[in-house]
Amino acid sequence: MIVYLVRHGDADTPAERDDDRVLSKKGIRITQAMAKLLKEKEFDPPEVIVTSPLPRAEQTARIMCEEFAPKATFEINDGLRPGRELESPMSIVASKKKECSVLMLAGHDPLFSRLASVLVSGTEQAIEMKKSAVAVFELTRFDVPGMRGVLRAYLPPKIA
Repeated sequence: MIVYLVRHGDADTPAERDDDRVLSKKGIRITQAMAKLLKEKEFDPPEVIVTSPLPRAEQTARIMCEEFAPKATFEINDGLRPGRELESPMSIVASKKKECSVLMLAGHDPLFSRLASVLVSGTEQAIEMKKSAVAVFELTRFDVPGMRGVLRAYLPPKIA
């Protein structure tokens, strides 16, 4: 299974609560550029996109869906909210193993940096997911919490 981890774009927008922040113009622009880059470079589009319910992550996922994977099934899952334990996104991935061969998760840091790091090295301090960054993994183990994979690509936002 191929798994994309996409950190939400820049959300330096005022809001009464952190949970209500939306993407800034910069966040939209860079996320669109990342999605177009994935398409231009012929990465396999995800069949399923699962996102955190927070507006900035959902907007990021919808941009990815529109620009890169218009045929993907779109899901919102509380398990990708900020502050969740690593087992939460791992369980989402494991639950999709029979449903699809290419999956995209859209969410937040520090959860996604921790998850990317654990997938590659088994530790939580190897990869930093910048805003709008995309990491592509080929999973080799699906057990939770021992999920592991090979990092196939890391696309920082500066590349777009």
